[in-house]
Parts: sequence; structure tokens; C-alpha cells
Amino acid sequence: MARVDSADMRSRRQVRWWQRRGSVRRLAGCFLAVSAATVFIRFAPEANHLIWIANGVLLAFLLLAPRRFWPGYLCVGFVAQAAGSILVNSHWEQNSIFNALNIAEVLISAFLMRLWSPGLPRFTDRAYLIRFVGFCVVAGPVIVGSIYGMIAAYWYPFPRTGLLQWAVADGLGAAVAAPACVAVFRMRFKSPAGLGKHWVYLLLLGVVSLVAFSQNTISVLFLVFPLLALVLLRLGLGSAAMATLFVAGIGSWFTLRGQGPFGFATSHSRLDPAIGLQIFIASAMFMLYTVSVVLESQHTTERRLQKIVARHSLVTENSRDIIILADFDGNRSYASAEAERMLGWDAEELAFHRSLDLLHPEDRPKAAAKVQELSAGCEGASLECRVRKRSGEYIWVEANLRVVRDPKSGKPCGLLNIVRDISERKRAEQSREFHLSLLAAIHEVSLDGILVVNEKGNVVSYNNRFSDVWKISAPEIPASLLEMDIELSDELLLSQVLGRTKYPEEFLKRVQELYADPEALDHSQVELVDGRTLERYSSGLHRDSGKHLGRVWFFRDITERKRAEQQLQDAFHTVEALAVTDALTGLANRRQFDQCLSNEWRRSLRDRGPLSMLLLDVDLFKSYNDAYGHVQGDCCLKQIADAAMQVVARPGDTVARIGGEEFAVILPNTDNDGAIQLAEEICEAVRRRYLPHSANPDGVVTISAGCATILPSLGRHSVTLIELADMALYQAKRSGRNRVCNGISACCKDDESLSDGIQNDAIFRIA
Repeated sequence: MARVDSADMRSRRQVRWWQRRGSVRRLAGCFLAVSAATVFIRFAPEANHLIWIANGVLLAFLLLAPRRFWPGYLCVGFVAQAAGSILVNSHWEQNSIFNALNIAEVLISAFLMRLWSPGLPRFTDRAYLIRFVGFCVVAGPVIVGSIYGMIAAYWYPFPRTGLLQWAVADGLGAAVAAPACVAVFRMRFKSPAGLGKHWVYLLLLGVVSLVAFSQNTISVLFLVFPLLALVLLRLGLGSAAMATLFVAGIGSWFTLRGQGPFGFATSHSRLDPAIGLQIFIASAMFMLYTVSVVLESQHTTERRLQKIVARHSLVTENSRDIIILADFDGNRSYASAEAERMLGWDAEELAFHRSLDLLHPEDRPKAAAKVQELSAGCEGASLECRVRKRSGEYIWVEANLRVVRDPKSGKPCGLLNIVRDISERKRAEQSREFHLSLLAAIHEVSLDGILVVNEKGNVVSYNNRFSDVWKISAPEIPASLLEMDIELSDELLLSQVLGRTKYPEEFLKRVQELYADPEALDHSQVELVDGRTLERYSSGLHRDSGKHLGRVWFFRDITERKRAEQQLQDAFHTVEALAVTDALTGLANRRQFDQCLSNEWRRSLRDRGPLSMLLLDVDLFKSYNDAYGHVQGDCCLKQIADAAMQVVARPGDTVARIGGEEFAVILPNTDNDGAIQLAEEICEAVRRRYLPHSANPDGVVTISAGCATILPSLGRHSVTLIELADMALYQAKRSGRNRVCNGISACCKDDESLSDGIQNDAIFRIA
């Protein structure tokens, strides 16, 4: 197994080496081909003036090779012709001159061809074929033949004949051998396509050629032409050129032996039969070239038509539009495959129905009118209509109609109809119309003033409410948002609005900020100089892709709402005040008293300051009510409240009515002495009112006061202060009324002994 693999690897390496040496293989092939052609002709020296194919073979190599390889091919060609000549005869001096002339002729022909036709050989192209005949068949052989004619003057008595012989033989050799070799080389030396099927034509050509050249009459000779044309049609120009070369070989064989129509024995001159054979072979090649050009032109036309047909099929069969050909009566001659996919009708069913038969009854009159216009001379028209599908459902389509004219007469002969399904577009248009109508309705009935500005600063639309809100004169408003454009700059509109604002600089600055930032939102209020207030909302407009389109503004007059809100706020404050105020005296009620005491307790705890409280009670108030009545009792309470408010003047102090005839005063950051002094002033203020009280021993209304001071600390509660003041008030009542009794906390009496273990919470004294 390993040996097999090793052998296979060696074989592959050898093949790769041979493939990498492509230039060497081509040079070797050139040497063998040129030397074989030289030997073939040199074996019959009399045939040199008939056809010289060695130059044609070398010319084929040069036409197929890049120009940088020409020196190698020319050297190989010279050596091959020299080797072939030496094998035949020993006149090496004369052969060297002929070989040099042959190489010069091939070089001139190839240079002229490559100069005018830089691409690969195309013998079926008319322009290339004309250049090949002019440069390779005529110019090159004539130029070098002239040089040969001057040389032949020394060896032959007729130099002009030498020129003619050289030019005709080399030109004919180039005409026959070069196209044949090019065709063979392009097939990479493989069998021509179809040779296995059409070998009988080559055999028949060989038999006819043998028969024709073995006869002394020309009648049978012309049977060769149709057989060569048949080979050209079946096997191509390369095989036909090789076959012509084969016929030329047969003809030369018989002619050199004095047989056949061009035999030497039947002619008075040895030159005339050779020229006749050359003319015959040249005529055959001309016939092949002519037919090949016509065939190539036909094949080119066929390929172009095939491309057109393939492109047409590709377009029509894969188009999403229906392509229809019909006459003016609606009879269809062609419908693309999309008709069945879109409508469900196959080609036979569409051919059975006329064009107007499948349209919606409401659309038939306008379709018939369009067809009438086209038949009268109009070149094209478009139509949107509804077409019935095979299922009975109607779909919207867009039909683009074009007149088809007869190519010969130029008269209109039918219509080309390209039909496109626009059902989705129609639905989108209907939806768009609905949304535009809805938007227009909202635009006009909205309570907000709406202004829409595009990205260029031009007004797109605004409603009547906008001008009403700002009380400005505005141009005529369009009925629809899309029917017309408003030729109005936002700067002009802004100048009218700006003068109506209370703070124009702030208003303008904010507007400029919003225009500078497309993503910014704004929800604010604008105060006007006429006392009104507008609520403003603004937002940027963007596409789904994020592109900025402009900005929309909404303005609403909220003056009444602001007024209602203010009234509601005032009512709320009134209710809130009633909730914390005593209705009779206007002082703080018990609820406000508790809240104030809690707040001041926390503040004193935080600031470590004293907190004092006074509890006031009207002496013998029940007797007062019994003697003077409750109405007079209420007036008495108001007088006492007024007297207390006159004495308590600090903003932080609180006077409250906490019971029927009981009052309290909260004195934050007030020591005990200050609180006692304030209590005595209140009692004195009440006495100076001289309110008569017959049941009171003093004859006037008096009050008793309990005073307490405490330093709040953790673990204590504000109720402690109330209890101390209440105990002091009780002590004042027991001590004869109309006096101030002080109950001071032990921690306030001696600040340095906050936890000295005194069991009594308060020490009472009469002030």
C-alpha cells in the first residue's frame, strides 16, 4: 500500500513539474511542428513554389504568444527550419538565407498584426480577417518576396518570377496553415468537438479530392468546395482549414507528377499549373473565410437574440408587475407569469377574457376612454382601477399603457400594459386621508393654540385658536394641513407674540434654547401684559429614523383656571386656619397648641435651651356666667385673649385657648424668671381692663396663672411641662386666686445636677 502511494506521489510530482514547464512544452511543440512542415516540403523541392506552410505554423505560435516570448519562438523556428532543411539536402548556405528570410517574413506579419489587433486571433471577425489577409497573406510575403527576388536574380534568369513564386507560396501557406494551427492549438491538441459524429464528411472529402485530382478535367474538382463548406459547418474553421491543407497536399502530389487538372505534363509552362493550383486553394480558403464570417455574424446575432430572449424572460418571469400585450379591442396576445400569481388567471383564461371584462364596472368607462385616447394618437397613459381576481375579489392596480407600433408601417397596432398591484398603497392612502382628516379636525376644534414650525424656521401650520389665544392678526388659515403652504416665517410671528408677554427677554431666551436643542421639551407658564396666563408646551418633531423635522407648540389660556386655583388655595388656607384657630378668641386652639408644643419641645431638646409654659384660668368664671350670661361671658373671654396677645409680643411665642376659660402660653427659649414676669404682666393687663365681676372679691375680672419651666432631655415628654404648669395653676387657685404660682422643674433649678435623685418633680412658690 505504501509503495502504491509513493508511486502515485512521484507521478503527481512529475505531472506538476511538466505543467510548471509550460513554456518549454510550447517551444518544443513549435520546434516539432515547424521542422515537420519544413521536412514535408523539402522532400519535394519542386513544391516550394506551390505552398509553404512552415511560416504559417510559426506565425500561429507568435499570434497566440505574448510578445515577450517572440525571440524564443523565432530562434526555435529558425533552428527547426534549418534542421528540417539539413535532413533533406546539404545546401546549408542557401538554406540559411531562405530560413532567415522566412523568419523575417513571419516577424513582419506578426508585428503588423499585433500592432493593429493586440488581442488573440479571431479569424471569424471581419476586421481581424481583413487585417490578417492584408498583413500576413499579402504584405509580409510581398516584402520578403521582393528581397528574395533580388537574391534570385543571381541564381535564376527570371527574378520577377521568383518574387511571384515566393509571395504566392508563402501567402497561401500563411492563409491555410495559420488559421488551422490556431484552431488546433486552442483545442489543446484534443479531438475537435463532434469529430466522432462527422468523420464521414472528412472521409468523403478525401475520396472526392483523390478522384478530382486524378482526373484531367476540372468538372469533378469543384465538388471539393461544398464538402469543405460542409466540414466548416459541422466542425468549424480550424478543421476546415486542416482539411483544405489536406486537399492542397493531395493536389500538390498529383500536380507535381504531371497528373490532374493542374498537372505539369498538360501545361506548356511549369509555372502556370502551380499558379492554377494556388488559385484553387486560395479560392477554397477565401470561400471558407467568407462563409465563416457570415456564420459568425449569424451566430453573433443568434447569441445576441438569445441574450435578449433570456433577459426578456428573466425580466418578465421575475417581475412583480404584469406585462400584457393586447390590441385596442382588449384581446391579449401575451401575459407574463405574474398575472397568474397576482390574479389567479392562467394564460388561456386571460386570453379568453378581454381587458375591460375584468375591470370593476365603475372603472370601465374611464378605462375605455383611455384606450380611445391611445388609439387616437396619444403615446401613453396611466390608470388606477380595480381588477377582478379569479376568486371574485377586486384589487387596486396601476396600469401604465404604451402604444405599440408596427415595425414596418409605423402605425399603432396594440398596447403594452404594465400592471402593478397598488392595494397596499391604496390602503395606506385611505388611512393617510383618514388620519389627515382626524388631525385637521383636532387642529381646528382643539382648545389649545397649535403652531407647527419646520426645521428651517418656517411656519407649517397653525389653527385659529392660536391667534385667539395670543390676540394677534394672522394670515388666512388653510382648510387642510397639506392643501397649501403658509408663507410665514416664525421670526415674524414671534415678533408679534413677544410684545404681549410680561417678561419678553425671558420668553425669547427660552424660545431660542428650545430651537437650539431639538430634543428639549418645555412645559411652563407665560404671563401676559394684559393679566392673562398661558400654559406652554413644546416638543420636537422627528421621523421614525430620528431625523429632526421641526417643533410643535401648544398654548392654552389658563387665566380662569389660575383664578380658580387661587380662590381654592385661599379657601384652603382659610379652612386650615379655622382648623387650628379658636373661633371665639382668634387664638390657637388645642390642636394647634399640641402641635406647637411638640415642635418646640424637639427644638429645645436639640438646642438644649429652656422651655416655659403659662396656664391661665379666669377666676370664678362660672359665677360670672351665672350673673351676666353666656354672651357676656364670651365677651369677657375675648377681652382676656386680647390682653394676653398685647403682652406676648415675640413671634415665636404661642397663646392658645385650651379649654372653656383656660388659656396657655408657650414660651420657647425663656427661663423661669422671664416666664413669671410675663405671667404677672398678663394678670395686670387683665385687671386693668376693669371688667366688672360682682362675685369676685376684687369686684373685677381676674385670672390665676401657673408657670413652669423645664429643660427638655431624653426620656422626658412634653406632657411633663403641662403637668408642672397645671400643678402651679392649682396651687394659685388654692392660694386665693388672682396671682401667679411658679412650679419649676428640679433640673431647671440646678442645671449641674440633672440626675441628683430629687424625688419631687416640682417646687412651688407664689410670685
